[in-house]
Amino acid sequence: MKVAIITLPLHTNYGGLLQAFALKRCLTEIGHEVCVLDLEDKMPGPKPFKAPFVYARRMLVRMLKGSAAPEIFRERRFREEFPVVGANTEKFISERIAPRVVRSFSQLKEGEYDAFVVGSDQVWRPRYFPDVENAFLAFAKGWDVKRIAYAASFGTSELEYESEKLSVCADLLSSFDAVSVREESGVRMCSEWFDREDVTHVLDPVMLLDVQAYRDMASSAEEHPAKGKLVTYMLDDSAHKRSVVDFISRAGGFEVHDVSVRPYDRGLPLEERVVPALEQWLAGFADADFVVTDSFHGCVLAVLFHKRFIAVGNTSRGLARLQSLTEMFGLDQRLVQGIDPEDDGEYFLEEPDWMSVEGVLQKRREECLGFLKSNLK
Repeated sequence: MKVAIITLPLHTNYGGLLQAFALKRCLTEIGHEVCVLDLEDKMPGPKPFKAPFVYARRMLVRMLKGSAAPEIFRERRFREEFPVVGANTEKFISERIAPRVVRSFSQLKEGEYDAFVVGSDQVWRPRYFPDVENAFLAFAKGWDVKRIAYAASFGTSELEYESEKLSVCADLLSSFDAVSVREESGVRMCSEWFDREDVTHVLDPVMLLDVQAYRDMASSAEEHPAKGKLVTYMLDDSAHKRSVVDFISRAGGFEVHDVSVRPYDRGLPLEERVVPALEQWLAGFADADFVVTDSFHGCVLAVLFHKRFIAVGNTSRGLARLQSLTEMFGLDQRLVQGIDPEDDGEYFLEEPDWMSVEGVLQKRREECLGFLKSNLK
């Protein structure tokens, strides 16, 4: 069966790239001809008729909030800088994902594919997916094609859809042959807001592959500076996150190695914002002794590599992802908002029951592969 994957635009997001790679490989291994679709314009600007209003609003917010406000013409700057900051990740994209790049989804024609698989990552979060209706296959409405959602995510437990858009997307979702989501909260949201009751909670695609696949990639990294260290990977920096890192560093006597990237930090010179190769990033997790992260996929890798870890809640990006993941494996006490100063860190420094974690992982893998196989016959 010819299968096309609809996911977030592929750029410098490590987790987004890894899940696209994993889902393609998994579907290929169960016998399908698979391609990942990627948009040529990775950050499209507002539609022409909306542009004056959007830019005027951004200018007003910038006048009120100063440098803390979003940039007025951020899409243009992204296009100018992406070839530099994304040079290494583009190599991973072209060699390991090899997507079909299209100008827009309207370029696709009926009959090119037998099935569309939407997922994973936050494909159903309007702020992350341009024209989110296409993440519900609006461009393929009325086509005779299989429609599957695999580990699609809203990213948050709160609804972020305007009423009109919600109605359109709910109607589109009703035509899906099978729907699965990445977070338990997504099951509830599909039921309450999209009138879809038959929704399955599944693993992120990264967890469908055996960890050896990631060990092999990590082994190809040019350097291994993280060996035996406390590895930190933060999407957003903050004082309370740094305090968690300082706490566990002192408690465990760890040297800290940071694998965070700041491709959009304009306070840094452009050459310092270049995102290292994904294989190098993976090596940080593979070689770590302990991991502190606010990233969903950072936690996924800590679990797969059997690394002691702390997940720091990232409310601005949504807690549902981290809560669902840690609860699934009985590791929810490792999700924190901060650290009690009187805590000695003993619990966090203990090894989790990895045998129990692997038992859950293997069982869920079998269920998820069964979901994909049965719905892509």
